[in-house]
Amino acid sequence: MNWILKNKASIAAKQFLTLVALFGFMVMSHAQTLEDPDGSVELATQVKNHYQSGNWETGKKILDEGLKKYPKDSDLKMLSGRYFHQKKQYDKARYELKKALDFNAKNVDAKQILVNVESESKRYSSAICYVNELLEVNPYWKGLWQKKIELYEQQGNNVEANRLRKRLSQIYPKDVKIQQDYTYTTEMRANALRKSGRIDEAIALSTELVKKQPDNPNHYLTLINDHLKAGDPYTAMTYAERGLNQFSGNIQLVNKKSGILADQKRYDELLPFLQEQMKYGNRGVLQEQYNYYLLEAARHAKDRDPSTLYGKIFESSPGNEEAFNYVFNNAVGNQQYEEALHILTRYRRARGGSKNLSLKELMVYSRMGNISRAESLTKQLFTQYPGDADLKSAYVKILINEAKDLMADQRFDEAIPVWDLVKRYGDNESFKTADNALYNAFVELKDYNNALNTLNSIQLDDPDNPSLNIRKADLYFQLKRYEMALTSYEQAFTQVTEEQRVKYLSGYGEMLTIIVKELNEQFRYDESMTYVQRWLQHDPVNLTALKYAVNLAFQRKNPQEMKMYAQKGNDAHPDELYFKLKLMEIDTLDAENYAQVYNGLQNELLENPYHQETIKAFADVSEKYSIYLIKNSRSEEAVAVADAALKYMPNQKSLLYTKGMAFEKLKKFDSAYAYQKTFEPSLLELQEFKQHLHYLKYKSFRNEIAVYHLRSRFGDQDILSTISTLEYNRFGAKDTYTGRINYAGRDAGKGLQFQAEWFRNWDEKTRTKIDAAWASQFFPSIAVNASVYRDFPVLEGIEAELGAGFRKLPEGESLPNAVVGATKVLDPWRLNLRLNNFFLNGQWLYNASTNVRYYLSSPKNYLTAIGSIGSSPDVDLINYQFYNGFSVLNSMVGAGFSHLITDSVSTGVLGTWYHYKSNDVSYRNLYNIYMNLNVSF
Repeated sequence: MNWILKNKASIAAKQFLTLVALFGFMVMSHAQTLEDPDGSVELATQVKNHYQSGNWETGKKILDEGLKKYPKDSDLKMLSGRYFHQKKQYDKARYELKKALDFNAKNVDAKQILVNVESESKRYSSAICYVNELLEVNPYWKGLWQKKIELYEQQGNNVEANRLRKRLSQIYPKDVKIQQDYTYTTEMRANALRKSGRIDEAIALSTELVKKQPDNPNHYLTLINDHLKAGDPYTAMTYAERGLNQFSGNIQLVNKKSGILADQKRYDELLPFLQEQMKYGNRGVLQEQYNYYLLEAARHAKDRDPSTLYGKIFESSPGNEEAFNYVFNNAVGNQQYEEALHILTRYRRARGGSKNLSLKELMVYSRMGNISRAESLTKQLFTQYPGDADLKSAYVKILINEAKDLMADQRFDEAIPVWDLVKRYGDNESFKTADNALYNAFVELKDYNNALNTLNSIQLDDPDNPSLNIRKADLYFQLKRYEMALTSYEQAFTQVTEEQRVKYLSGYGEMLTIIVKELNEQFRYDESMTYVQRWLQHDPVNLTALKYAVNLAFQRKNPQEMKMYAQKGNDAHPDELYFKLKLMEIDTLDAENYAQVYNGLQNELLENPYHQETIKAFADVSEKYSIYLIKNSRSEEAVAVADAALKYMPNQKSLLYTKGMAFEKLKKFDSAYAYQKTFEPSLLELQEFKQHLHYLKYKSFRNEIAVYHLRSRFGDQDILSTISTLEYNRFGAKDTYTGRINYAGRDAGKGLQFQAEWFRNWDEKTRTKIDAAWASQFFPSIAVNASVYRDFPVLEGIEAELGAGFRKLPEGESLPNAVVGATKVLDPWRLNLRLNNFFLNGQWLYNASTNVRYYLSSPKNYLTAIGSIGSSPDVDLINYQFYNGFSVLNSMVGAGFSHLITDSVSTGVLGTWYHYKSNDVSYRNLYNIYMNLNVSF
């Protein structure tokens, strides 16, 4: 696009013109610059202050001006995103904030606003990603954790939300609000599980609540009820006793234990229990219960004569072994564990302690579900009798259960030394269990080196297990040791069947996808390609790997390699349009293939009219093809090509702009204006874009009036000579008609010249111009010229000129001439060379001239430099008849500019200096200034 390519030069010119003005300001601002080198910090502060005061629009105006000066300042881009977020323009906000992160990946403010933008636009996964990035910087930011929980809930992922809520309660055990939130949520989940009949899962949550808040009696009551519903009164009894140990005299817990004991007919325990509880209060209610259960106990004891007899014997002789064994076994058999312990205690007092009695005590605690007491006693006994195999086995079992509980509570640091004890005292199976658990603990703690050492130990016993190599690969991957990770994965390939290998290749590909993505984000394309090639060695038809290979070859600017992988992908996946599109894209590297690729994509769209990648590729190729046709003077075809693509993407602004370029080349300026104005330039391009639109608007008018004025002075004379011109132009679809009057006033009088001109566009490549003039004096009395202009494809496009003319000079001589010329446009430059051949009195004369223009924004805004040399003056000077320096050396240089003031007014100034030999020994200088003003309507 012409105006885009001119942008850099335009900015450079403007910067040059303002350097002097800025110099003084720079000196005054030197002190401030030392603290704020480019002023961006102060500017950002101003914008923030306006935002905080609610002056959003004022702040935005200041910000927009700042971005022109600091387009890559991360904080300014963040403030722009903050403005669009305030206005709920989420797409614009997202774009600006991501730009802020491109310029400074550590911009925390931009990430925070992005979390809100993504959350409010319901892109919860993206919001979670940004929360994770913020948590990497500040992992103990409670608000972020709570925001992450909220996002998971909005996403519908309650499992992850609950897991995080539990984890957060563990991290902040003293935060009342977090604990309340976790407790309330857990209670609600447990209630929902009970209603749905999932009582075991409800029990797990109730148990967790008891552990979390052991000082809340309601949790104990809920857990007791859950166990009763599950048909497990013994465990319910255990929690009733635990609750009473902590909340002595709680009437609700007392009722629960009483009810359980009564259901189990354990009146010998129930009645003393009720008597014991009376001392804590509620005596009236408890006494009533006691009386009721006493009656029930009496009825139940009718048929227990043997127990009564042995009981009496034991009462009178607590050291009697037979009586002890009967009453003890009877109590245990009737699940009267407290009574059994009481009996055992009396017997121990009478006979003394022994290992056997301790084992009986251990059995009772185990039966009654008093796990903590049973485990404590087991540990004590193992210390006393370390050689006892049963005790060692029981001790190891306790350690395993403790370690599993710690793992379940995610207390991995505490679980590790317990697993070490299991390895020390356990058998081979326990050793393996501990090793596997240690591996999991180290992984959870992200201690990958210790996890790797543990895995090596596991692999010694099972070297042919492919899953261990997969685990090892994952650990190496976490340690960023990608070579070893892939090597471990590849070792697993040799240990599995072909069917299993397909499954493992999936994980291998996932790992490589992450590696390649990471390297690509760091622009390490050569390393990335090495990994992709390794990937393809093991999985040569992998779709993702082949796509990566194609893209990386493109990034590494290797079209041959890109074509090779695209062809492999197309062969392996003939239904995958991606590779077909890439092969076509490669073909477009040669402009001569545009037509073939364009037709191929058009045919592809007939079969897949809604395939978005194909539509996009078709639009891109259509744009390139249209520009190619425009450059080769085939703009009518370019319009047709653009129209075909616009059927699929009617709002594609670059295509609309390209179509406007084609209309501009066809001189259909009104249509060019209509299509090109749809383009949305960047802030840096905006001014130049507006200027170009002014030019198109200017050229779309049918009429133009122009006023020209020439002032000349010889270097050795202080006398001015002037020529003024009034001109009218009428612009048609193909024809331009011009009428011109030149006026010259000199010492000898005044002179008028009347001139008519006809310019015709025969087609896009051929143009003609014919003019004729008559003058009274001071000009050639008769002047006739005709030229043909033709575009040729040589040198990538050049305009050739061939013309002839005739002039009747004021002295009466005839001056025919022939001209050849060539014009080359190297955007933003335009170079014109002409050779005029004159024939005066049988003598051949010549003048070679050049005209160089540098376009700033449009053909009406340019800087120009001209020059000529020859045995004749240049043709303009002959027309104006300032001197007749024929057959002598003539030279000229000049410079000027043209500027489009509005979309209907332009002006220009050109200064020239002529130097020629006036006689055999002396030279003269002639200085001219040309000025013009053009108005179209």
